[in-house]
Amino acid sequence: MVDDFIKRMKAAFPDFANKLVESPQVGLEQVRPPISEVDLNKLETSLGLQLPESYKSFLRCARQFWLFGGIVQFGTQHPFFHEFEPFDKLPPKQQLFVKQRSGRWPPPSQGMLCFAEFFMEADGDQVLFDVSKGLVNDEYPIMYYDHETPSVRRLADTLSQFLTEFLDYPAFALEGDFE
Repeated sequence: MVDDFIKRMKAAFPDFANKLVESPQVGLEQVRPPISEVDLNKLETSLGLQLPESYKSFLRCARQFWLFGGIVQFGTQHPFFHEFEPFDKLPPKQQLFVKQRSGRWPPPSQGMLCFAEFFMEADGDQVLFDVSKGLVNDEYPIMYYDHETPSVRRLADTLSQFLTEFLDYPAFALEGDFE
């Protein structure tokens, strides 16, 4: 399963695949088979959104895999939209929490499409496609969602750029155990 996954990744995202192979600390695990074309079409229909060709190629490599003991999770639960209830529909305790933390509601990730769990700064953080302006050159910008703040910031212009760069981020460039 892993060898086939690496072979598919090398064809679609060679720089990322080479980094996976050359970096034993990455700890590739939980690799699942690629998405079928039928399921990919169903996914796009259910989302009501055209997915970038790069992401479809990514899903054709594997529907799920984890890195760094689950610190990075591309999973079958993805993608999904960040959708939040109106503030007045939140339970009173949650309303109070929002007021104490930031006072901003909904979080700035509202409407973005989550495609991975990415605990670069804290568990619960995610990587999202910013779909608000539609596809630009068949891509959506890649955003990092920090749920503690809450805030979002741009990580990359394309999925390929994100995959090529994220294993070099300081949090992941360290040698050793990430558990």
